[in-house]
Amino acid sequence: MHVYQLGWHWEHPETLAIERPNGHFGLQIILVRTKGRLCMDKKTYHVEPNTLFLVESCLPHCIYAEGEPYVDDWIRFSVDPDDAAFMESLHLPFNVPIRLPDESVSQLIRVGDEIFRSGIQRKNETLSHILRAILSHVSACAAPRHRNPRNHYDKELDKLKRDIYDHPAHDWNVTHIAEHLSLSPSHFQRLYKQRFGVSCMNDVFISRMHYAGKLLLETEYTAKEIAFMCGYQSYENFSRAFTKFACVSPVQYRAKFKET
Repeated sequence: MHVYQLGWHWEHPETLAIERPNGHFGLQIILVRTKGRLCMDKKTYHVEPNTLFLVESCLPHCIYAEGEPYVDDWIRFSVDPDDAAFMESLHLPFNVPIRLPDESVSQLIRVGDEIFRSGIQRKNETLSHILRAILSHVSACAAPRHRNPRNHYDKELDKLKRDIYDHPAHDWNVTHIAEHLSLSPSHFQRLYKQRFGVSCMNDVFISRMHYAGKLLLETEYTAKEIAFMCGYQSYENFSRAFTKFACVSPVQYRAKFKET
């Protein structure tokens, strides 16, 4: 996991109105510390203090104060392919309010903020561990409402999801997957979404985008080479998909985030 930015106890006036029609690149944690009104895509939520949102990359959203100064904590981060199994195990709900019972997450963000602004060695690794602790705690808080009962195909579906994230370049096809599981395509897709909250092809898309981001930042392969390594036969299609995911083109992403 890689933390791009974070902030603790950011204060805003009662006139606060932040509108992000294109969202933000990367996943985002927003922990509302006061009353607030948040819009996630087309849904509006009036929230009480200590309410957390996990926001998907590039999701349109807005933040408004509710008649008083607004305060929040926040983290922007990305998930590496190696973290897929961990994230899968948490069954985290995205873009909906999660009420927290205590101050644990805010305190962890406070510690993370101090480390983020420090010059200590291996701080990225430390921040990754803090983020994992936060996500685990959020999962536990959300669990009573969000865990699905297991069914006969869960073990095979869990393996399939791991394979998708381990092999993003594979030519994943709903019809072929369903045949392998002896299911109809519609029944397979229904079971997959029931199990993970997203469609199978959405996971294919996300796995390819995460892999592409990793290659762009950690290798010298050209963007066109990376397109083929992520299962795209056309660079134009890859570039369009990546821009939709990251809000910037592959070339711009590399220039903006690759460490020198």
